[in-house]
Amino acid sequence: MIVMNILLITSDQQRWDAISYQNPLVKTPNIERLKKRGIAFDRGYTCSPVCTPTRVSVLTGHYPSKHGCNTIGTSLPENYPTIPEKLSEKGYFTGLIGKGHFMSCLTPGNFEAAPNIFDRELFQKWDGPYYGFDYTKLAIGHSNENHAAGGHYGLWLEEQGINTEDYFGSGESSDFGTWNLPEEFSNSKWTADETIEAINLADQKESPFFLWSSFQDPHNPWVVPEPWASMYEKSDVPVYGLKEGEMENKPPYYKNLADGKMYADEPELNVNGMAAPCVTALPFMDDEKQKEIMKKYYGMISQMDHHIGRILDHLEETGLIDETLIVFTSDHGDYMGNHGLWWKGLPAYEDIQKIPLVVSHPDCKTPGSRSDALQSLVDLGITFLKAAGSEPEPGIQGVNQTETWKDCTKEKRSWTTVEFRPTESSFMQKTFITKQYKLVVYHNRAYGELYDLEKDPDQMNNLWKSKSMESVKYQLLQELITAEMEKDGVLRPRTDIS
Repeated sequence: MIVMNILLITSDQQRWDAISYQNPLVKTPNIERLKKRGIAFDRGYTCSPVCTPTRVSVLTGHYPSKHGCNTIGTSLPENYPTIPEKLSEKGYFTGLIGKGHFMSCLTPGNFEAAPNIFDRELFQKWDGPYYGFDYTKLAIGHSNENHAAGGHYGLWLEEQGINTEDYFGSGESSDFGTWNLPEEFSNSKWTADETIEAINLADQKESPFFLWSSFQDPHNPWVVPEPWASMYEKSDVPVYGLKEGEMENKPPYYKNLADGKMYADEPELNVNGMAAPCVTALPFMDDEKQKEIMKKYYGMISQMDHHIGRILDHLEETGLIDETLIVFTSDHGDYMGNHGLWWKGLPAYEDIQKIPLVVSHPDCKTPGSRSDALQSLVDLGITFLKAAGSEPEPGIQGVNQTETWKDCTKEKRSWTTVEFRPTESSFMQKTFITKQYKLVVYHNRAYGELYDLEKDPDQMNNLWKSKSMESVKYQLLQELITAEMEKDGVLRPRTDIS
């Protein structure tokens, strides 16, 4: 039995604390509006610290170690079973609006890559199906990158009379500033417009909907149109940095990264000339530049929030909001200079593993509350299927979070895990997180990490070699092994007892 619409709203590379309920400086009144209807989860985690693995986990309900897209530059086979495919079979109108990144977007010949992404005639005629979505309006890339002017978004810009060469293609990943693109042509406005149109299409079909509204901000390059570019004052925004001595007891590649030496002590992280993505040190970023970047980063978030508000307005005006499960989250975080690092990927700090997560469930019993119940993005798929009255097929992983999404006093997880295999080498990292501790283990490496997140939330003191913490470490290692056994997913029923 179909019970409700489902709207998933995601940002791209948004820190867990770059949101109003964590940091009152950040103006996100519409996400706050969503929180008042539901629950904000303070312990939400990604399942991988870069885009493609996590987005594919949301799409499939499988961990990266199962779906095989372990890092950026990988591509999911288009016939792989997905959550929207199952919801479509249940009678849902399913749509993807905005960024996909389910495949490599820089590999020539891929659907999400050049030259295909710039084929205007193709995108005039095509709107799906795509990875189980019935309906697709596709964008790719970020802000003023060249390929961000592709797909349906680039086609729309040209239909509005915009010469994309005037606004896209001239920037570097570390660029920041005021974007001369008029705000009414921003990708955030387009994503909201197309989401509203998809809601209307579902209504015309008299079908419940599952829509993924996938915004591209606040991913670097950090450029944003006015008035958002000037919304924040430099005197107000934080400056992160590397604290003296914090890398001394960490795995050696931590210090390599902070010193700008990439992976000097880990040659397996540079395979065939392809370095592990995507974290780096940007030594030319002095405090003034960092403040300007943070201004633009927050401005990108506030612009996106404004357009999320337009989607919520439409749901209210059409009377659909009370019968729609709405989830807002991000794929992973961003260092933004903290620990001397920028962007995402290795190492294993909260900055990139932790995510914002707000859920508005139509049957929420504790609206306006906050919860420290552990959540993982791999849980979205199975919980969406349950919300639709669909029984998950064998193999679906994650934990059904329906109870915690309705009631802030409930908890379904005692642990969560973050996986990352950044190259085709044997180098692998697995992070195991409990209420109090974070354990980080590596394939075939003697080093590791252990942090008491209650006493040391910034992960300054690695307790891996601490004699006094040996019993805790071994207990966590045993719990990690148990967790790996538990995450096999939904099993096939046994019908033969012979």
